Amino acid sequence: MKQRILIIDDNVTNLKVAIDTLESYAYEVLMARNGQGGFARAKIGHPDLILLDIKMPDIDGYEVCRQLKADEQTRQIPVIFISALHEVFDKMTAFSIGGVDYITKPFQTEELLARVKTHLELRRLQQELQHANETLEEKVRDRTAELAEANTQLHSEIERRKRQQQEKDRLFTVVSEQSDQLRHLTSLLIQAQQSDRQGLAIDLHNEIAQKIEQVQSTVTMAQQLLSADNLTLVADHLKTAAQVLAQMEQYITQITGNLPQPTPQEQDVSENPLVKLSGREREVLQLVAQGKSNHEISDLLNVSVGSVYTYNRRIKDKLDLRDLPSLIKFAMDHNLLE
Repeated sequence: MKQRILIIDDNVTNLKVAIDTLESYAYEVLMARNGQGGFARAKIGHPDLILLDIKMPDIDGYEVCRQLKADEQTRQIPVIFISALHEVFDKMTAFSIGGVDYITKPFQTEELLARVKTHLELRRLQQELQHANETLEEKVRDRTAELAEANTQLHSEIERRKRQQQEKDRLFTVVSEQSDQLRHLTSLLIQAQQSDRQGLAIDLHNEIAQKIEQVQSTVTMAQQLLSADNLTLVADHLKTAAQVLAQMEQYITQITGNLPQPTPQEQDVSENPLVKLSGREREVLQLVAQGKSNHEISDLLNVSVGSVYTYNRRIKDKLDLRDLPSLIKFAMDHNLLE
């Protein structure tokens, strides 16, 4: 695209020389014969450079330059003043109001082309810099918007993960409650097996085994779904597990309600704290009360020292006795010491 130059001069001869010279070097040339016309032409034609004569009949070049620099549409266009050799040229005024250079007439072709080329190149560089700044500002705005969007998404992800963690915590709580209920059901089964109601104990055992298998399957499925963060399906499976446990409780209540009441002798046995201990635990308690060490008990019963520690802990938990004197007194009260 050709670079466009506006010449504002009332001298036809000067205009013709300048136009012929510039057009011969592939510049597009606009012209105006007075200051007002030149200002109007600059606003419409958007030239890349203005050659402005100082002496004109209506308003001088200084005033035209002031108007150009005061207008938003034309203030960035570089202005080269034109003055005759015999004219007084106020360089300080010219540069202070926005002129970038000056040239004298009659024109010297080399000088005219050199100055025009120089300031057109400066103008091009200025426009490229302005465009680069605008592009940079646009990129900064876009990047800022992207960062804001990323920040919003990050906060959303944090909230989503918080909700998932809450659901996971709820799941672990439910699973823990299921475990507690299963331990309770097992205790009931053991109590039933220790009584003489073998038939009822077998039925209870089979029912519990079936329900436990179903609960275990449900919990396993829930855990698998939990790892995939599919919380809706997890909730459904946990609901199923809860229903199964509720049914098990009903079965236990029904079965235990139908059991005949124990005889006074059976009641005495069931209330005896020794019933809580297994045969091996009774042996360990008896040896502890006799003053045997854990290593000695290990040798006598042919079990590991770690197992002895485990038996000791179970005995204390079941009898709710935490020190050796209490264990010895219990053993004496229940005829475990000869």
